[in-house]
Amino acid sequence: MKIFFFCKPYLLSQKYTIVAYIALTLLSSAIGIISPYVIGNFLDDLVISADKSVIFRFCIIFGGLSILKILKDYITSIMYTKMQVQMGYDLNIRVIKHVQSLSLSFINQKDGMYLNQRFNGDSYNLITFCLTTLQGVITNIILIVVPFVILLANNWLITVLMIGFILVYITLYLALREWLYKAGLVFKESQAKFISKLYEQLKHIKLIKINSIQSELNKRAEDSFTDFKATAIHSQKANFVYSSLEGMIASIAQITLFVIGGLQIFNGNFTVGMFTIFNSYFSMMLNASRYFFGLGATYQNAMGSYNRIKDILKCRGESYGEKIVESIDRIELLDISFNYNTFPNNNYACEASSSNQEQETIVEDRAFDTAQVRVENVIDSFSAKFSKGNMYALSGPNGAGKSTIISLIMGLYIHEYDGEIKYDDVCIREIDMVTTRKRLIGFAEQEPLLINDSIRYNLDYNDNASINGIDLLKNTDNMCANSRTVSLDECIKILNMESFINQNSFSFIINEKNTNISGGEKQKISILKVLYKNPEVMIFDEPTSALDMNTTRKFINYLQKIKSDKIIIIVTHDEYVKGCCDEIVQI
Repeated sequence: MKIFFFCKPYLLSQKYTIVAYIALTLLSSAIGIISPYVIGNFLDDLVISADKSVIFRFCIIFGGLSILKILKDYITSIMYTKMQVQMGYDLNIRVIKHVQSLSLSFINQKDGMYLNQRFNGDSYNLITFCLTTLQGVITNIILIVVPFVILLANNWLITVLMIGFILVYITLYLALREWLYKAGLVFKESQAKFISKLYEQLKHIKLIKINSIQSELNKRAEDSFTDFKATAIHSQKANFVYSSLEGMIASIAQITLFVIGGLQIFNGNFTVGMFTIFNSYFSMMLNASRYFFGLGATYQNAMGSYNRIKDILKCRGESYGEKIVESIDRIELLDISFNYNTFPNNNYACEASSSNQEQETIVEDRAFDTAQVRVENVIDSFSAKFSKGNMYALSGPNGAGKSTIISLIMGLYIHEYDGEIKYDDVCIREIDMVTTRKRLIGFAEQEPLLINDSIRYNLDYNDNASINGIDLLKNTDNMCANSRTVSLDECIKILNMESFINQNSFSFIINEKNTNISGGEKQKISILKVLYKNPEVMIFDEPTSALDMNTTRKFINYLQKIKSDKIIIIVTHDEYVKGCCDEIVQI
């Protein structure tokens, strides 16, 4: 089965717990099989025997079995929860990591809330299906086979009757399975989109208030809800028809058993106790058959989740080279052309190994497919060189592509441009850009998004860094190749942040939307992060837009002081900053 093969790594990670879980479940099945004998013999003993001790003996046996079952149910429920939560997380994080590896331009065209709801719900749905099916299939096979053998040995007519109803179940499932699958898949898609539209009402709350567009945005949610409600009703109808047919067959089977069993009692072939035993085993087989019939609907639902996750995983992640760069003396962009509407680009300008070429980003997924229409390039035949020891001003009108060039330099669109980008004559497609960005490149955004955590965490993303006054211990794993150490205290003074840090401390928690600090302080924290990291390549996007003139001068003077062993690129419209740079690169 596809789903089990897909979830195999997660099931194997919990194999011992799963074995113990199934063993305890089989114990419950054994108790279920024994119980009809206990009850049936008790009824016959009541009719035949005048000994009241029969009642007490029955109560002790039946009560003991009930207590044992309750204890088993408690243990298995805890085991199931632990396995389901852990395996669901493992699958979920695998999909998240894969999404993180996809092309940035591809991800930017997707709704984050839709993606999150999609793979989060589907991951846990698949794990739940596997666990419940493993336990359910084994249990219900036993509950069919053992009673079948017992019934066949005692009454072939009832056994044949049971086989007939099982065949009816199988026929109905084969006839309705595609309908169930399609109804479930459409419902899942509309549900994910509806939740995304609901989140939109909160995500853009400031925009809504400023423009007084509550009714317009609410209308978007209402339209999405209308579609969601229609698909929910259709899905419910499909499941109701399926379950109703299953219930109808079960009722007919039960009535047929009562007719045959009643006639057997009238003819003297059955005692009341024997009929109770037969009825119990027949019901046991019937319920087990109904389980497999219901499993068909559950399977079609799980297949919807499986195909949606596979659609995500079929999108190949960006492939980086394996070359580790220890230092960067020169960055060259040669005849670069780029636009956001065509990806990926198969025409690699610089030579790379065939294995790298085979790993180019390919979008194969129907649900994710986006119209790929080539439009006018954002960047067309652009060339530039950035060398160590210099400070560069990247300048040009808004929309000219300055931020895009920065993204290309950092390898964020690794396979989506024409031309060549080289670090010291090595094509960036041959370089491990993840490691390079981590160790050698620092970037301060114009409008930074800070993580909902402390100021300290937003400086180095390290939970284990210690704070002593205003000095942090740099994590040696994340140190750039430059051995020069930087005092955080010095960096704070350069940006005139002493008052802010003293008032709030490094432990100050920045909220999710970053609304408890000003835009200027956000930008300073972003710049501080780069200065403290002290990488060989420093990139700043409009860093002085929220700085006063005094802070701007101190900041630029510091960059001039340290530029000898760095490549510093500043996207700016500020004439003062341009005048302090060694070269102005005009876009």
